Amino acid sequence: MTRHPENRSPRDEVEPPDWLDDDEPYADVDVDRLPDWWRDAVGEFEEHDLPPYRPPRLADGVLVPPLIERLEAAHDVEIRLMGTDVDHGDAWGLRVDGEVVAAVERERTADGCTRYGMTGEEFVTAVRERVEAVPDASDPADRG
Repeated sequence: MTRHPENRSPRDEVEPPDWLDDDEPYADVDVDRLPDWWRDAVGEFEEHDLPPYRPPRLADGVLVPPLIERLEAAHDVEIRLMGTDVDHGDAWGLRVDGEVVAAVERERTADGCTRYGMTGEEFVTAVRERVEAVPDASDPADRG
């Protein structure tokens, strides 16, 4: 179950908080109040003595994990950003139910964050176009 602080709006869930870009972003943050996916990643990074976890973002700063979570729930689809048989610097694919619906450039920023080369609006549009193109995307037989 995802934990949502009561005083946050749905928009806050996809916009990075101001403290995320601090050198020690979790110093003054109650990690237990973060969504499960985020809290788990913070713990995993700490266990492996890695730099602080910073969620992947889109070109306009939108946080990727909560956007994917929201779109998957809204459209009953599986969304993945992944590269298959790619070399360093190659674009990855935005996949909806296994079908590549868009190529996505990606880069690792100086602070260790992955940034994908499309905006939140472009991401949502690519997913919606796939959902609208498939008669019943929630039927596994129709998934590509």
